[in-house]
Amino acid sequence: MTNTPTLDGTRSSLRLWFAMVPLLLGVLIGALAISSVSTALPAIRGELDLTDTEGLWLVDVYALSLAATLIVAARIGDAFGRKTIILIGLAGFAVLNVIGGLAGSGLLLIVVRALLGVAEAFVIAGVVATIGAKFQARERVLAYGLWTATFGTGSALGPVLGGVLAEGPGWRWLLLGSVPLAVVAAALALWLVPDSRSSQRPSWDLPSILSSIVALGALVFALHEALAAPMSAVVAAVIAILSLVFFVRRQRRLRDPLIDMRLFRVPGFSPAIIRIIVSSGVSSASVLLVSLHLQDSRGQSASEAGIALLPQAVAIAIGGVVAPVALRWLSANALTVLALMLQAVGLVWLALDPAIVAIPLVLVGLGFGVGATLAATALFEVTTEDQAGQVGAIQEVGFALGGGLGIAVFGTIAAVLVTGGFVAAVLVAAVVVTAAALVPLARRGVR
Repeated sequence: MTNTPTLDGTRSSLRLWFAMVPLLLGVLIGALAISSVSTALPAIRGELDLTDTEGLWLVDVYALSLAATLIVAARIGDAFGRKTIILIGLAGFAVLNVIGGLAGSGLLLIVVRALLGVAEAFVIAGVVATIGAKFQARERVLAYGLWTATFGTGSALGPVLGGVLAEGPGWRWLLLGSVPLAVVAAALALWLVPDSRSSQRPSWDLPSILSSIVALGALVFALHEALAAPMSAVVAAVIAILSLVFFVRRQRRLRDPLIDMRLFRVPGFSPAIIRIIVSSGVSSASVLLVSLHLQDSRGQSASEAGIALLPQAVAIAIGGVVAPVALRWLSANALTVLALMLQAVGLVWLALDPAIVAIPLVLVGLGFGVGATLAATALFEVTTEDQAGQVGAIQEVGFALGGGLGIAVFGTIAAVLVTGGFVAAVLVAAVVVTAAALVPLARRGVR
């Protein structure tokens, strides 16, 4: 009698870990979609006659649409099941990649990339909420470490794959090649992934949904166009601020808000979100900036640039695995601050334009791997299973928004400042990530 619960619990736990396979495969597909375009971009620009601004949008729109729709995707998962939205997202990913692989115009490809971001929002919202709801304590840290490691692996393979395919059979296979991965992931998810949903019936408040999408979209557009089109950026910024104020005030009045704003008053919650946004932003931007710098300024091929970026992505994967182990010696906050400072040092090093970029890229990647894992885990430490959908959505909005903003802001600096743009962009990134590391400590000191 006493052995049966233990055996059942072991079987349940093993099945849960097996369920991580399709979940992580969904994360891998998204990481490949984001990172592979950076090295393939020159080839895509040449074939589809994209301008520099259109090229940035092609890279950026995926993460931006992902960020703008994650909250809604999480709410759908809370209502209809997180397994359901994972399957919907993977199916959409397969279909859209076929369309994108056959696209004949830059505009169509940008639209497809935007819709792919929406599909991935469904996948990521389901994955993160499932991990948050089903794993506990140290197992959750390990699960998120695997999440980060998988993202790092995808980030490692993406630039290399993008460069090799762009020089070989063509960049279109970046999209077409993702189709079988999505099909396999969907089949495994249907079989292995346990379903979960909120025990509370979520409400659907259309003004909240629309204002959240408008606020995020307008904010990123404003930052994206700040230097290239200042007047348009100002208009977008005003729209973003007004929409955000309306959204926040409405959430405070609703009995069942789309996002419970009280979460941001929980000690440690807001600093963790800030760190996720900044760390993700500088990591994503460094991939694009270094890739373009190596190809445009040093004359390297796309595949050579992809291989040069490999150390950063490998370091991200290592950081995700190392983070739970490192907690034995240092607190989560100390480790996160150290990780952000490693990123800052790596960025400053890149500004010196070293002949070998591997070591500074390792610092940037390792800092993101450790810092992102611990910051993401911290969000679930102070919340309940019913809040897993919301917390997961907020977390992933942070990652996606950070990646989108990083590329938009730092990529625009590099593009507008033709002379010295790369150096200026990475130095500004170093200042921002240093501020993210020190601001929470300053607040604690004031208290």
